[in-house]
Amino acid sequence: MSYSAIPKTYAAAFAGASSSLEEAEQELDSVLQILNIEPQFGDFFETPSVAREDKEKVLAKTFQGKVSEITLNFLQVLLARGRFSFLPEIHEAFKEELDRKAGRIRAKVNSYPALDESQLAKLRDLLKEKFKSDFILEAKEDPSLIGGFVVRFHDLAIDSSMKSQLKKVRQALLESKLPVGVVYEN
Repeated sequence: MSYSAIPKTYAAAFAGASSSLEEAEQELDSVLQILNIEPQFGDFFETPSVAREDKEKVLAKTFQGKVSEITLNFLQVLLARGRFSFLPEIHEAFKEELDRKAGRIRAKVNSYPALDESQLAKLRDLLKEKFKSDFILEAKEDPSLIGGFVVRFHDLAIDSSMKSQLKKVRQALLESKLPVGVVYEN
């Protein structure tokens, strides 16, 4: 979950300005839900033909009283600096920063078949023991893995899928040298 410097910078600034990180995360999440439900609303803020003052008025009118003053100011700064389109990445980087401060790691788990809650709990415990951090696992089923799972967090990937094991066997077979000219007869 690596992001460019822009979302990380804005996420760190927002985290520094927010008095309650959990509340700020919930407010950003709510704003993003609105933008996901109404994509035209998000497109409005990205349209160059709309004057910035009009965008600021709509932003203030929409979120005034619904989010904290700090969150509204943050959204206005993003709008003024032409960074509003980075809001989803900033939200992800903010969640990562929040998790880092709380000593948690957010990991994506792709598996086939899907892991049930007890398997996820066991995997979470193994990861916690190995990496000395609490883990938040985001599970997703991926039939292309054939079987097994892949865990990704930060710059690490733990791959114990059948797909990767079959690739290793295939590569080993391709690299093995067969003697030339040897004929076997019964």
